[in-house]
Amino acid sequence: MQRRFRPCLTILLPLLLAANGAQAAGTLTITCLDVGQGDATLVQSPSGRTLLFDGGDNGKGNSVIVPFLQAAGIDTLDWIVASHYHADHVGGLDEVLAQIPVREAVLDRGWSYTTATYDSYAVAAGAKRATLSPGQVIDLGEGVTVTCVALNSNGQLSAPYSNGNYENEYGVCLKVEYGGFDFFQAGDLTGNPDSGSRDIETSVGALVGDVDVYRVNHHGSYTSSVAGFLAALQAEVAVISVGNNSYGHPHQVVLDRLALYGAFTYQTAAGSGGTLPAADLRVVGGHVVITTDGGALYSVAGDTWQTDEGGQSAAPDLVPPALVLRGNVPNPFNPATEIRFDARQDGPGILRIHDVAGRLVLMRPLAVRAGLNAERWDGRDTAGRTQPAGVYLYLVTVPGGLGSGSMLLLK
Repeated sequence: MQRRFRPCLTILLPLLLAANGAQAAGTLTITCLDVGQGDATLVQSPSGRTLLFDGGDNGKGNSVIVPFLQAAGIDTLDWIVASHYHADHVGGLDEVLAQIPVREAVLDRGWSYTTATYDSYAVAAGAKRATLSPGQVIDLGEGVTVTCVALNSNGQLSAPYSNGNYENEYGVCLKVEYGGFDFFQAGDLTGNPDSGSRDIETSVGALVGDVDVYRVNHHGSYTSSVAGFLAALQAEVAVISVGNNSYGHPHQVVLDRLALYGAFTYQTAAGSGGTLPAADLRVVGGHVVITTDGGALYSVAGDTWQTDEGGQSAAPDLVPPALVLRGNVPNPFNPATEIRFDARQDGPGILRIHDVAGRLVLMRPLAVRAGLNAERWDGRDTAGRTQPAGVYLYLVTVPGGLGSGSMLLLK
């Protein structure tokens, strides 16, 4: 799960074309639209077929989505999919439907919800509205497929699926696939039972498997992105759609957990919550555009990445990794252990240690030097409390890269 940033004209050219409203031949473009505190994602296949997943909050259809579609020369959508019925996901869809016709269908989880925003969406969808089924595949042509992995809690809750307390749990989960590239998004799906939510993510993660890009559930809320789910996805890139909010999104624990599991995070905006060093996170300040030709490389906001399958390709690795972990020595852990790693350059770094539940135990700054480094952990947390025996995960961030490993703490 090693990141590779690399300038590559074959990726940057489609990105520039997409930014100017043109769809490059053979290129899948996924635009995570900046709709503030909400979600809206446009999928454009090389075939020209399109799918809009969610529509942001009330007003965002008129102010953001429709102008973006018109600028891109899109006067008709093939599919619209609503993840669930909260206003920040379906609020703008009636505005889109009023101006942009839909060829095929407006798909959602079925059932109903009791808000004026939902009613406006349902009326606007009208006869085009249809209910998705788990496993249903939407063919966008040229080898691009969108699969409904799960919906309505993936069997974790019982029907009827109209209890307003579980609207996030009911969300539609979509996986986009094109060649060696995989993208996953699931609205506000929940996973953290400590928050009062039901853990739907764990069962869904087992169905999704390894992906390249994860559109982060629930705007980075602590209710979502639990450790087991992230371990199943193994995403190299995470994208958070967020705006100014009173919820503290994205929460620091989620950002730390994403970094712990090897994902570099892009945000549409800064949000009102946590942050990470530049080696782990980039605030784009606008739409996050993802492009790929289905081969070994893909682009996110102009940065070039290598797919999982790309790791076996013949593409040269032009940039040596910023960080090579050498593990902790000795292992199993004792108070004299050293976490050893090679860094490519001098600069500030960070050592984070988490327990297996993903809770942050220790975070401290590092003075990284080029070459071999060794950092000790004495088994105590940031407050000086001795930690119990067990398995701990460590994350080392250095200028230009990060890496993670695990250690067994013995008493």
